[in-house]
Amino acid sequence: MSPAALALVLVSVCMHAGWNVLGKRNTPSLGAFVLAYGAGGVVMLPLLVLGPSLMALPGSFWGWLALSGLCQMLYMGGLAWAYARGEVSVLYPIARALPVVLVPLVSIALLGSRVLDAQDGLGMALVVAGALCLPLSHPEARRFSTYFTPAMGFALLAAAGTVGYSLIDKQALGLMQSAGHSGLTAGAVFMVLQAVMTLTWAVPLLALLPAERRRLPALRQQGLTMLITTGLMMTCTYGLVLMAMAMTDEVSYVVALRQLSIPVGVLMGVLWLKEPASTAKTLGTLVMLAGLVMVAL
Repeated sequence: MSPAALALVLVSVCMHAGWNVLGKRNTPSLGAFVLAYGAGGVVMLPLLVLGPSLMALPGSFWGWLALSGLCQMLYMGGLAWAYARGEVSVLYPIARALPVVLVPLVSIALLGSRVLDAQDGLGMALVVAGALCLPLSHPEARRFSTYFTPAMGFALLAAAGTVGYSLIDKQALGLMQSAGHSGLTAGAVFMVLQAVMTLTWAVPLLALLPAERRRLPALRQQGLTMLITTGLMMTCTYGLVLMAMAMTDEVSYVVALRQLSIPVGVLMGVLWLKEPASTAKTLGTLVMLAGLVMVAL
């Protein structure tokens, strides 16, 4: 991975953990997340003039974009519904860690990517092992039922959404570059299109879910400034990752490095949201960091 791609991912890491903790603090819901994301995309619509015309993109690109928006919506819904039921310092790392293992496996199976070596495999195993330690904060939690809760199920949904959009977006970015985009313009344009597409998918779902409809009036109390600020963080953080994806050949490494947001998110949850700290959280975070270092190097 080039130094430029690495720098983009690291900046994205801090922004990603920030908007997740901010979302948890401000009563998480699918509506809150997708409306903020969509607002960020609308504000950044002028970026669509970068690079070749949108009309130059092939029809297959728009299919990938639609699938990416669907996966993003599932990811945001999974996060919001998980955060409404549990601690961000536990659920955020789990939702972020599982794609480290799943993306390479799916990439190998479906896209013919290279086979990962033993160090990659060990590093990814450590990431997952560390994530599994996080919920074990007290003796009563040390049983299998701890992992079979609605909050954990929604965290898994968020992880599945991450796997989907990570692999899909790499294909879409490749088509954009084939049409004449650079890595930077492809990432910038796609992040705007993806935000708008995610909102397009989410609006009908928000109308169908009574619980989400009831939460919509509460969003007005947060104000338009907070909504747009959160949305800009959401769009920019993934836009930076998209640019990094366009600059590297192996999407698995980008996804793995993004998981550096895990310890940042845990610290924010404990220090900012005053969630309980525990030996299990500390140990799990350290094990995950060790695995991330192995994968990154």
